[in-house]
Amino acid sequence: MHKDLMIDLLGTWTLLSCVSQRGSEERRTFGDPPAGQLQYTADGRMSAFLMDPAWAAAGDPKADSFTQFFSYAGTWRRDGDRVTHDILFASQPTRVGTSFVRLIVPLGEDRIELVTEPEVSKSGQTYVTRLTWQRVAAAG
Repeated sequence: MHKDLMIDLLGTWTLLSCVSQRGSEERRTFGDPPAGQLQYTADGRMSAFLMDPAWAAAGDPKADSFTQFFSYAGTWRRDGDRVTHDILFASQPTRVGTSFVRLIVPLGEDRIELVTEPEVSKSGQTYVTRLTWQRVAAAG
């Protein structure tokens, strides 16, 4: 396996950016900057929380799950440059029982980009989302 693919995912990561691309159009989701945390445990569990800080500050209890708040948890497995999240719990019920597959793009020793698999919308446009994560330094 290529050395860059050996980046260890275990631990806690903080969200630096979330950019959705539909065709040639890009937009930032979950705020600019966004808020978020991703955790991978050695026993194969994971959790992810993505939030727009402006939404949280406004105190609106209703959230758009694609741009303001989304969370999920479950199990994870890795196959080379891909990680799969099998969703057991989610803030959006239709996601429970599904899987998210992400391409892992190393951006340095403690920074990664997780890229969604390309999907085609009903209008025929291809879209992907790029989430940039920074490893949280261990306390101590």
